[in-house]
Amino acid sequence: MAVTIRGLTNEQHRNVLTKLVSLARSVEVRQLHSAGPEYTSLMVCFLVHSSTAADCILRLHDSFGDDYFPTTVSYTIVRPMFEIDVTAHYISLDSATRARRYIEYEKVIEKQQMDAWGKHRNSKKPDWKEAMEMAWKEEWEPKQDKIKSEFDLVRSHFEGHTKKGQPIRSWSGKSIRQMAIEVDHEEAYDIFYADLSSFTHGDVRLANRFLHLDSTGMSWSFHAHHLDIGGVFRYADIFLSCFLGLFGKEFRSWSEKDIKNCWG
Repeated sequence: MAVTIRGLTNEQHRNVLTKLVSLARSVEVRQLHSAGPEYTSLMVCFLVHSSTAADCILRLHDSFGDDYFPTTVSYTIVRPMFEIDVTAHYISLDSATRARRYIEYEKVIEKQQMDAWGKHRNSKKPDWKEAMEMAWKEEWEPKQDKIKSEFDLVRSHFEGHTKKGQPIRSWSGKSIRQMAIEVDHEEAYDIFYADLSSFTHGDVRLANRFLHLDSTGMSWSFHAHHLDIGGVFRYADIFLSCFLGLFGKEFRSWSEKDIKNCWG
């Protein structure tokens, strides 16, 4: 990742992202990866999401320009690009096994979702109770046996506890930070991801982007901060470059030189 951290103007960073998106969309996956169809499908889906997220940022900038570019929204679009990069690198260390595990975890998520709807059928709030009952009968009840049986087939893969004694609550049994450390992304997690999380979680740093203080007092505006505009593009450039580096290596789609050329 360090190779892509450079001092560029906002316009230069935007140009880099434009080139990276173009590179991503030039992909031709002519055959399955040796790790199998699960790994191949996941990596292509990750590529589609990350390149689409980057394109959304470019389109928002086209629509709003520098003055009112929605940086807080754009930061929330960028954050999953980091998560995808970390997840893809982590899966690639044991591609066939971890790809299957990642896919199987959908059965756990679906079971958890069904249980949550079932739980709130007993809500003490009449409107919630009515909505939950209706949804249960129309959506969940017809397929509950299927969901339970599919969950039972994979549950043994996700039972157990972490080293700290906590129940496993993710497909990998690890946090994003733990995975980031294992794939040599610790600095990026502690610096970049922590910054982006402010906007995803709606903490005070999101709110203060709209607050302007001057000699007359307080005012609120949608006007974008110049540094935030560059920050959005810089993060997107770094995360997409890193993922494309992995994808290119795994599928021989492009070289590291091709990615570096997007920066030059």
